[in-house]
Amino acid sequence: MIHVNLLPVEQRRGNRLPMRVLAAGAAAALGAAGAVGWLAVVWFVDLGSVEQRLTALEQQLTTREPKLVYHGKLEQKRKDYQERVLTIQSIAQSRRLWSKFCDELIDVVNNNGNTDRHLAWFGGITMKSDPKGSTVNLVSAAVQDDDTSRVANLHDDFDSAPFAADVVTRSEPTWKLELNKAKTPAASLVFPLTIQLRPMVPAATDKPKAKPAPNAPAAQPQK
Repeated sequence: MIHVNLLPVEQRRGNRLPMRVLAAGAAAALGAAGAVGWLAVVWFVDLGSVEQRLTALEQQLTTREPKLVYHGKLEQKRKDYQERVLTIQSIAQSRRLWSKFCDELIDVVNNNGNTDRHLAWFGGITMKSDPKGSTVNLVSAAVQDDDTSRVANLHDDFDSAPFAADVVTRSEPTWKLELNKAKTPAASLVFPLTIQLRPMVPAATDKPKAKPAPNAPAAQPQK
């Protein structure tokens, strides 16, 4: 059956929504608004704490930046110091400490005052050093008395001296007798003494030359 409403539009009864639908919609809207608000509160609270931490970290970084620069300078100084130490060590290894050598040489000549083995002296000393080694010449070396065994004793003491490991060659013990009546005893044996010392830095060995590549075999003629 068809119902026709003949009342004017303003007097017609409208189609109203049920109260349950309106209540459910309002509750949903309130729930969504509450969720949005809670998320906004959480977001802004977390954002504020993060910004505070960022500010604190930036301040720490600002205060530590001069220390970082200072640490970099100290590290550079440490590297420079190590390079200087290595340079000084390499120079020291390539040079002979002549004061030490002279002290050890004088100890051998004096023999701690023990004149039973030998009483030796020399009039002068010359030294020459080059990359191939060092040469020491004792000028007018002599031992007291005419006993030739004293010359041998002196040379034996040179063999047991601290610098003996550096000696490459030493002149043979040849001597001549000299008499000086102004001295007691008047006799002395004078001899030349030359000591050749090894170089402090070993000489660089030549690298072996590379062998030439064998010639390639000649191509066989085609038949």
